[in-house]
Amino acid sequence: MPDHVFEREHAIRAIEMTKLNGEDWLYESYPGPNGNVKRATTGFLMHEGIQYPVKSLGRLAAKLSGSPTETNTNGFRKRFVELGFQLITDANDEAEKSDERQRRLAKIWDRPGQAEFRRDVFKLFGTRCLITGCETLMALEAAHILPVYAGGQDKPWNGIPLRADVHRLFDADALELDPRTWEISVAKHVRGEYGQYHGLDLGPIIVASGFSEKIASALQGRAAHRPT
Repeated sequence: MPDHVFEREHAIRAIEMTKLNGEDWLYESYPGPNGNVKRATTGFLMHEGIQYPVKSLGRLAAKLSGSPTETNTNGFRKRFVELGFQLITDANDEAEKSDERQRRLAKIWDRPGQAEFRRDVFKLFGTRCLITGCETLMALEAAHILPVYAGGQDKPWNGIPLRADVHRLFDADALELDPRTWEISVAKHVRGEYGQYHGLDLGPIIVASGFSEKIASALQGRAAHRPT
């Protein structure tokens, strides 16, 4: 029998029980295999803005499914991701990553030629988000396909107009564009709010731009520089 047979409904019940009884109750009721009550310092599940320790929550979810297990944290992490939950190392780490993304974005906007790049991208594709269709100019940004730090150029074919929040998802690889099918893929942990764009076909727009080959090459370069 596989270790991780609990489903999303069991995970949600585990979360609700923890919200009702408190995190201390979760740690005390579902301690480590040796019975030690040790608070987690890394490995959390985020749900509705609250973080929950992966290992203890996983044990509770497994028990609720009728198949308790003493698997390791990585096993629970894998199962929670399969069920579409968002996992983080810890809140402080995520805050630092967010700060770094903001610093990187600020440097990009301060670079000479950025305004021209934005104008050229909008001229090529129109002033609308290619994914959401948003046409509110103040909400639109020109997203580099192959980042500048990876050798990307400020050419219109190396950019796509995206709404600011979608741009953040694209930069975080939570939203990807397939260079073969031109379909949008949305990561499971953000499909709750952005799932309507999963499988969206941008082929007609990309082909009409006249730069499909260069865009495909930029996407492939992006994938090659993606952290493993």
